[in-house]
Amino acid sequence: MLRSHPARRRLVAVLGVLAVAIALPALGASLGQARSAHAAAGATGATGPTVATDDPNNYTCDGHIEKGVAESGVSGTQVEYQFSCDGPITGYQIETEPHQVQYFDQSPLVALAGVPSTTDSFSCSGFIPGVQINCTGLASAAFEVITGQFVIAGKNLCTEPRVDPILTVTDATATATIGGTKTAPTATATVTQYISGPYDLGRPWGCKGDSFGADTRLGNYPPKIVLTGPPPSKKK
Repeated sequence: MLRSHPARRRLVAVLGVLAVAIALPALGASLGQARSAHAAAGATGATGPTVATDDPNNYTCDGHIEKGVAESGVSGTQVEYQFSCDGPITGYQIETEPHQVQYFDQSPLVALAGVPSTTDSFSCSGFIPGVQINCTGLASAAFEVITGQFVIAGKNLCTEPRVDPILTVTDATATATIGGTKTAPTATATVTQYISGPYDLGRPWGCKGDSFGADTRLGNYPPKIVLTGPPPSKKK
């Protein structure tokens, strides 16, 4: 994938956060409704009574992964992920080590109570093959369900070691001073960034249980996976 110039990326990020902050009051009156009945039924917290948190650095997020939908021309194993948090977010990262991502959904769907959102969305990027997906956008309400998909190598989601993604979420807010006078124009923005996690999305739903079932990456008995490096060079 192509990379944009670092300075340009920083400018776009600040402007994007500023736009989100300015738009939040309007979004509050017209929350994105949700994605689909499948999304609401499949993700914990989609319609639950849990009270939203007021600390963006200490969210409670919950989700899972399962077999994804096959896509024409895309080989490998499709993995669908779903999660929701008890507060609004403006970004998230999914990390899949040691399983490399071969392909990923660039536009995950956002839902609330089973109805697709008309205002909230995310855009994802990352290097492929790679072990992480970075997504920015907006889920303006607590318990909105984010649903996306990525592809890993292989033909069976249940083959050990099974993929067990780690989720981290972010929330960015901005205050702006726009205007001034002709001789002293003003256009400044102060961005406040929060980060919460990591959260374990767990091993795939729908797979037969085996002796590794308790070995989640953030559990008491994380799996011991050793990545092999290049063979040592032979000395002459």
